[in-house]
Amino acid sequence: MAKRRRARARTVTRRRRRLPSRKKVSKSIGSQWGKISKGAGVLAFLSNVTGADMSASAGQPIGARAQNFGNSLLGRISGFTPFKNAPGAHTPQTIGIDGIFNKWSGIGLSSFVYGMLPIRALPHKGKAKTLGKSLLTAGILSGIFMPTNNRSSNLISSTPITVASSEVSYT
Repeated sequence: MAKRRRARARTVTRRRRRLPSRKKVSKSIGSQWGKISKGAGVLAFLSNVTGADMSASAGQPIGARAQNFGNSLLGRISGFTPFKNAPGAHTPQTIGIDGIFNKWSGIGLSSFVYGMLPIRALPHKGKAKTLGKSLLTAGILSGIFMPTNNRSSNLISSTPITVASSEVSYT
């Protein structure tokens, strides 16, 4: 009877197999998806806030670009520029709701809606929802600090509409 118990224990341990290497990689990516999504949100935020100001240091060494990045980020959010001699040192503080509808908030909203669809056959709905929340939050928050274009109140064109007095009819 003792021999049977030992035999069963051996067969149980022999049945275990290692996962194939491709499954290990996909399992590790799946477990790290929250960190990947947060990183994508942070990159979207930084890109949105500093994107317009980084052209001032195009072609410069990496140190000058880093100073411009710091000036742009801190200048747009707080109005303080730590590097006075760097390119783009006069970055003003910008706070407004004009920029909250941008590409990152649109991508985030559409990804979040995809994750909320009640169709079971769609792949990666949970990952899409996590990424969508991160990008939507980053898009809205960075849109508050984005540089604004001085647009007129006309939503169709940026040029003001003028009507000549000879074109006006009173009939």
